[in-house]
Amino acid sequence: MKKDRVSILEDIGRIITESSRPHRTLEKIVELVAGKFNTDVCSVYLLDTDKQSLVLQATVGLRKESIGRVRMSIHEGLTGLVLEEMQPVFVVNPATHPRYNFFEKSGEEIYSTYLGVPLVHLQNPLGVLVVQTVNEDAVTESDIALFSTIASQISATVAYTGLLDDLKKERQDRRDIEKKLLEEVEIHAEKTAKKGKKGLIRGMPVSPGFAEGQAHYLGESIGFDQIEYEETEDVSSEISRLEAAFRRSQEEIIALTKHVKDMSGQDEAILDAQVMALQDRSFKKKIIAHIKEEGSCAEYALKKAVLKYVEFFSGMEDPYLRERSSDIEDIGKRVLRKLLGYEGSKSRQFASKTVVIASDISPIDLIGLRQDNLKGVVLSRGGKTSHTVILAKSFEIPMVIGVRDMLDTVKENDFLIVDGTSGLVFSKPPQVIIDEYARLKAEKANKFQRLDVLRDLVAKTKDGYEIRLGANIGLLSDLELVKKYGAEHIGLYRTEFPFLVRKEFPSENEQFLLYKKVVEGAEGRSVTIRTLDVGGDKFLSYLDYPKEQNPYLGWRSIRVSLELDDIFRTQIRAILKASAFGHIKILFPMITSVGEVRSITSLLDEEKNLLEKRGAPFDTTINIGIMVEVPGAVKILDRLLHYVDFVSIGTNDLIQYTLAVDRNNQKVASLYDPLHPAVISTILDVVSICKKNNKEVSICGEAASNPRCAYLFTAFETDKLSMNPASVPVIKDLIRKVRLTYTKKALNRVLLMEDSREITSYLDKILLCKGS
Repeated sequence: MKKDRVSILEDIGRIITESSRPHRTLEKIVELVAGKFNTDVCSVYLLDTDKQSLVLQATVGLRKESIGRVRMSIHEGLTGLVLEEMQPVFVVNPATHPRYNFFEKSGEEIYSTYLGVPLVHLQNPLGVLVVQTVNEDAVTESDIALFSTIASQISATVAYTGLLDDLKKERQDRRDIEKKLLEEVEIHAEKTAKKGKKGLIRGMPVSPGFAEGQAHYLGESIGFDQIEYEETEDVSSEISRLEAAFRRSQEEIIALTKHVKDMSGQDEAILDAQVMALQDRSFKKKIIAHIKEEGSCAEYALKKAVLKYVEFFSGMEDPYLRERSSDIEDIGKRVLRKLLGYEGSKSRQFASKTVVIASDISPIDLIGLRQDNLKGVVLSRGGKTSHTVILAKSFEIPMVIGVRDMLDTVKENDFLIVDGTSGLVFSKPPQVIIDEYARLKAEKANKFQRLDVLRDLVAKTKDGYEIRLGANIGLLSDLELVKKYGAEHIGLYRTEFPFLVRKEFPSENEQFLLYKKVVEGAEGRSVTIRTLDVGGDKFLSYLDYPKEQNPYLGWRSIRVSLELDDIFRTQIRAILKASAFGHIKILFPMITSVGEVRSITSLLDEEKNLLEKRGAPFDTTINIGIMVEVPGAVKILDRLLHYVDFVSIGTNDLIQYTLAVDRNNQKVASLYDPLHPAVISTILDVVSICKKNNKEVSICGEAASNPRCAYLFTAFETDKLSMNPASVPVIKDLIRKVRLTYTKKALNRVLLMEDSREITSYLDKILLCKGS
């Protein structure tokens, strides 16, 4: 059977976003899967509310009257075995299997193969996807990976359906409330469908939590790549909207010309040319023609007309005419912003609760936007471990990335709910959804209150092994989160953010005062200060960077510092001087050779001698460490350890370089996997080498806050974990519930497993039992 993985996932995604009835979605998906792969049976069994029984909820191939009637214990039959093992079960001639359970009148006695795959969402088992065929060779073990991927898509749908069901159970009689809820959802879906909109949009969750507020587009980030076809039922209305957008764009340019007094003649000519283009009747007529002929919305018609002009001018031989293509695109984007309701503003202050929508934003943009009324961020691009995402977690701002349908669905000032935990974005949600998220917020507050009792307790396993949990921070304000969540130390202070917000390199005294505030604000906690780590996705506006095809493999991090000797020395002196006011360690990023470490230690000794001659106090025995982020450093780690006191494993980059996956590229985002066997083995090697050489080792980055990874890192007997502050109580709670001896047994099994899917399923099963 020929399988087109991309096609099937796109089809399932379309069903999920377009279906107005959550329960009907499952029926459509099983129909699609059965038809696509010529399977004789495709069924979905879901856990009932008692969590002890599975019920047939959707099927193609079995008798329809079996839906809701076929029910089994989670410890019964092959389908129950799938949940017991928390991994796929494939059987040929299932009737001969000891766990086979025949249900009379279901019609399944004729099938020769059985494949069951668990449905899991956020570590919670939801049910089982089952495929059955008459021919023995119609489905084979090689198909397990594909159906596991399909199961993950179905899990998101089941979770969403369950989210609605939870609300129903808490109110009145189950059946009456279910009917009422589905009616409200259907009414909402019908209303939004008439407007050509979807009420529910999906993306990738990257910063957890729930947010609500008015939609606000960052106008400068809006592009035509975000515009998709949308049909209109009112052509005259779309033409009127277009006319108004042209008029407001023209007025905006004229006002800008009058407002800015010191423009050059060339600047004025550019703006005049834009006004002339907006007054060009033929340009506007082409857009209107698209609206009339294709019945499309004004945004899509504008996109088609502009891109045609851009293509035409880009093909010109004359350089001047070629450059006009960018002018046309700029004009088009200005009109597009008006169509979307974005009028532009110099102020970044939000008067009410706001959800920012953008194509992508840099770490410095997020710092600039940070304020009480910034409640959430939705991006059409972005990477799940980018520094913007890391900052969002630090700021406790829910964020969803990879959202493709925002411009077609959401207008400026629309009310949104953003779920940074599941990746759901609701536009103008019905009251039932609003009420449900109010309940979830209350639940989250109760959970925090429960975990808050752990604030002053240590992260110690039941059999006595202690791991020190630290927080990663980037700004002074993050110190409040360190205290709030009970971190024992600051495992990583990222010094690049103060550099990013300035227009020039901060002076030695500016840096000293900042580091002094950090160490004093830590209130006795040790602070590990990482030297400047720029490049990759963090660029200083005032630094002249070379043009690089892959910045992550180029001039970045310690390479920049060692080349910019004066800047590096200034930072070292500032850190040393601050060490007189508290317990500071210095950490050097992206080390790849012994030569780099020798250069660093030589430079450090010179700056120490200079401060001694000046009579400036500092910690003469200050500890220095290196970040292990490059696989090459692992191979020479025993030699690197001769020169340093400790090691911090930077999991974000180490995973990226080990698996050759750009962590900000959504095309390969699914390949970025902290539970890949190669990643687990590499981190274990680093910890083992450090312990053999009596060097302290910390595991830092997003993997440290992942409960599955943290469970394994406990088995490694690592000294420290460092993560975003909000994750500290969750990981502390996990460690306090497990036994080191049990984690080591689990690790031994994991090290024999072949892929991350198998590892993930196994660890989920353990964590569901609280790891004990």
